[in-house]
Amino acid sequence: MASVRNRPTRAQELLDHVFGKKYVSFGQLSVSESNELLRTTLQDVDLRELRGFKLLKDLLVLRPGSIVYGRETPHTLDLETLEMSDSVSFLTHGFEKISLVDMNTHVLRLYRWIWNWQITFKRNESGEETDDKKVASSWGKSAYHYKGSGEILAVRRPHNHTRADENLIVIKFWYEKIPLEARHTITRIEVDYLPLKNFRKHFGSLYAQAAVELIGELRSAYSSTASELKAQLTYTERRVAELERLSGAITYR
Repeated sequence: MASVRNRPTRAQELLDHVFGKKYVSFGQLSVSESNELLRTTLQDVDLRELRGFKLLKDLLVLRPGSIVYGRETPHTLDLETLEMSDSVSFLTHGFEKISLVDMNTHVLRLYRWIWNWQITFKRNESGEETDDKKVASSWGKSAYHYKGSGEILAVRRPHNHTRADENLIVIKFWYEKIPLEARHTITRIEVDYLPLKNFRKHFGSLYAQAAVELIGELRSAYSSTASELKAQLTYTERRVAELERLSGAITYR
């Protein structure tokens, strides 16, 4: 009987979730529950209000220091600089003609990492290639980051009033090293429209992680938006006060 009396009530369990004492595992929700949670979350996002969007072409660019490899100097196996090739190939899939995306489309990343990142390493002396970083590391400084590909989950800012659930995209890109330089260039980009109904299938076993990442990135975007709006409000209120004092101190007579 004591164990029954000490069992937390439903109300207490709900409060524990609200105050962060317990967490809900997204992966343990039923398919219908997780799909509905993701759908309602995205439908509540007005993309015209959010700050933090970048041009698609700028989202993919990496500059020295963009990726931190601890305190060590970047190894030849690391990717330090990623630029856009002057002759980059650009394709889109799944979009209506009236809503096509291009290199200047405003997009917001919804996943912190590069998804499905495939890397090929190469050995100077023999030209041998491998996608196993441990093998490449055994080659020492003669090995280098030769080429690769990856995907970025993002949301585009639409020209109409559609919400985030209708504007999910997957940006796929391919890149390769510039000979004799510690730089890589993107040679090909493909942007796919990602219907929400295909979200689970696209990410497979990592669906729950992708969904949690998406919600976290939206939270960060709203937080940054709130900070920017507060700063603008503070400036605006200060200008109002200054102009009120000025208008009260001058006359045209």
